[in-house]
Amino acid sequence: CVCVCLDCVCVFRLCKFKVVGPGSPVVAVAGSAVVLPCSVRRSAGQSSLSAVDMNITWTRSDLGEALVHLYANQKDVNTRQIPQYRGRTAVFTEELQNGNVSLRLTDVKLHDEGDYKCLVESRFWEDEVSFNLRVEVIGERPVISVEKYDSNSEQFSLLCESKGWRPEPDLQLLNSKGENQTAGDPEIQRHTVLFNVKRRFTVHKNHIDTFYCRATLGEHKEEKEIRPIVFYEPQFPGLVSIDGSSAELFNVEMFLRREQKLELSRFCFSSPDNDAWLLSMG
Repeated sequence: CVCVCLDCVCVFRLCKFKVVGPGSPVVAVAGSAVVLPCSVRRSAGQSSLSAVDMNITWTRSDLGEALVHLYANQKDVNTRQIPQYRGRTAVFTEELQNGNVSLRLTDVKLHDEGDYKCLVESRFWEDEVSFNLRVEVIGERPVISVEKYDSNSEQFSLLCESKGWRPEPDLQLLNSKGENQTAGDPEIQRHTVLFNVKRRFTVHKNHIDTFYCRATLGEHKEEKEIRPIVFYEPQFPGLVSIDGSSAELFNVEMFLRREQKLELSRFCFSSPDNDAWLLSMG
């Protein structure tokens, strides 16, 4: 059938359009900006349709259709916009002619997470699409430390931990070749809406290397390294052999003192005074 418009004559089916949004939740990082995608397409095909003269209403479905942003009569009309979005929303006015009715949201906050609806209305038709926005928080750079050394198993226990993530990240310990190391189950603690995660790893004394504690969340990662010298600190049994054999090992402090005495002995005569002085260093 044919409908008579104020400005034109159009075939009714050509007046229809479809609003298209993302097929999966949109993910944003707290503190950044995000684009909530939404576009207008002709029902008869995939070609775009100008939305300059249409009304575009963005609302939060999970907040009783609270107004996030309104574009009407070719301008923004946000007098009823809920306060938490003031000054943080905008449509791409230069893209409306191409059917792009997406919303840009800046300085993303945790409370922005929720269900959004994009409603587009013309004088003859309307359509909408809904989707979810998830907000992630990138936590602190991991901290990695040597907890203890087990002389029976000859293994070091390493603790890797990171705080302030949402959701919880994956914690891995990698060696200098990028290979995963043996790990226990992650320990997850929730503080309000953020997560702290820690995980323990074991490393044999013969496999000491530069290790990297890496926290990963999607495409985001934070990491911290621990160098071999840390394993040789005095509070841990040493891994340095003085005489070249593996039968007797000393900690580094003892090793350095022994080396110091050996070096001094090269410059001293074998006199009772010198021997007494060297013995006093022990």
